Amino acid sequence: MGYKIEFNWVLKLKPEYGMPKKLEIGKVYDFKKPEERIYPINMPIGLCSYKSDEILATIIVTEIKVSKNKTEGKFKILTTNK
Repeated sequence: MGYKIEFNWVLKLKPEYGMPKKLEIGKVYDFKKPEERIYPINMPIGLCSYKSDEILATIIVTEIKVSKNKTEGKFKILTTNK
C-alpha cells in the first residue's frame, strides 16, 4: 500500500483546470489539477498548455492546497513568451 504524489516543475493546464485565455503579466490566476501534486512555492517555473510542451510563460505558484485526489492553487505570471 502506498501514496502517490507528483513533484512538478512545470504547471501544465487545460482550460478547465484554469489555463487563462489571455496571459497578463502580474495577474494572479486560480488553478486546479486532478490528483495530488506538489509545486515549488515562490520559485519561477514554466506554464504550458496540454496542447504542447511549449513554455508559454514563466510563473510563480503562490499557494497550493493538496487534498484527496485534487490540488488547487494560485499562480502569478512573471513573463510571457508570446
